Amino acid sequence: MFDPTVLETFLALVEIDSPSGEEAAIAADLVTRLKALGCDAWTDAHGNVVGRRAGRGAGASLPPLLLSAHMDTVVPGHGVKAHVADGIVRSDGSTILGADDKAGLTAILVALARTGNDGEASRPVELALTIQEETGLTGAKLMDHRQFEAREAIVIDSAGPVGAIVGQGPAQESLVVEIQGTASHAGVAPEAGVSAIVVAARAINGMRLGRIDATTTANLGTIQGGMATNIVPPTVVIRGEARGIYPSALASQVAHMRERFEAAAAEAGATVDITVTRSYDAIDLDEGTPLVQLVQRAMRSVDVAPQMITTGGGSDANVMAGRGFTVANLGFGVVGPHALDEHIAVADLNRIADVVTAILGDLG
Repeated sequence: MFDPTVLETFLALVEIDSPSGEEAAIAADLVTRLKALGCDAWTDAHGNVVGRRAGRGAGASLPPLLLSAHMDTVVPGHGVKAHVADGIVRSDGSTILGADDKAGLTAILVALARTGNDGEASRPVELALTIQEETGLTGAKLMDHRQFEAREAIVIDSAGPVGAIVGQGPAQESLVVEIQGTASHAGVAPEAGVSAIVVAARAINGMRLGRIDATTTANLGTIQGGMATNIVPPTVVIRGEARGIYPSALASQVAHMRERFEAAAAEAGATVDITVTRSYDAIDLDEGTPLVQLVQRAMRSVDVAPQMITTGGGSDANVMAGRGFTVANLGFGVVGPHALDEHIAVADLNRIADVVTAILGDLG
């Protein structure tokens, strides 16, 4: 349904600057709003907003459902000026809009407002609104999820259309590779040196990168090394990643990348140190899962067609999945996230608010 408070709430939130690391103002605003909606709400030691609200009526005895979205935006995100034309919300073009993820925050606030009335049954809710999602899922990783009673969570942070439910999303392994060669004067005695850059080049040549298969990807994102053109470079540091839904395929890709670097180093007489860190875990959500059935039922009740999707991206939902939650990450209809032309339809803002409202009102 069209509800003017949805757009009003969204426009108010996008005009509160909150680039990653600068979420204090929006956190304070959200705590005030949540308390006005009958929630206990506070910021944790890291700046995340945490909250809870008891269920009502027939829903009071149900287990709580955790709702989550992130507060931060990418840059440029200072001084966002949103405008609406032909049913579409955009910035003035000098900044991102911040629908990612303030549309998710809006949906949560509106759903709480609609379901918090005396005499109406609704399920208990817990809240996890995070900092610095855009810069490594930092807030979710720092959050103590043991404080929540909920074991099921709804995250609103997929760039898919309204109705999308992320059924599969990859785990990510982060790689830091340090190659140590031997410095030498590049003009006087180049043969006495071992170029770490050359070792890196030989390792990368022939390495499987990009799209490995339907659910596995790999990338080397940064290469840093060298001191001057007249010095054979002794050190190179390479940072990369591999992502995959299926553990065996992901492990195989990481092993392949490791083997390429180790072989190139051994051949050249260099050494290599490789650190692999699990950044987040995979999502593999079966359509028959009770949470998915709840979400699908709620979507259909507001004339939204549910669809299970696979994504190659990571979100706070992956962190929660790795900590034992059953998590449904929902699409909210943003177009062009992270770009100056990021935009969202007013109709989709209303539709995702309707979906979350229906989820809270569904008592099974």
